[in-house]
Amino acid sequence: MPPSQPANQVYELDADASAFLDVLVESGHLDEALLEKVNDRVLDLSPESGIITGADMRRVAAEILFDAMDSLSGDQQRVLEVEWPLLFH
Repeated sequence: MPPSQPANQVYELDADASAFLDVLVESGHLDEALLEKVNDRVLDLSPESGIITGADMRRVAAEILFDAMDSLSGDQQRVLEVEWPLLFH
């Protein structure tokens, strides 16, 4: 008898997390590749509540963007450096 597969967990973004993610995408800070990395890392959090909070999203997005900083163009880096305190206060 094959082992039973665990049910896939479904996670939900709270309103703050969803709005913050929209801001990052619409402002051009997250392209498709970076957005995929953020989504993967957020899923790795696996909160027991099933809800990804705004604080979770900010922490993960900050980690991803910080790691990607060297691969961004000079203009993208400058814009992100100026907006960083506003985004990740």
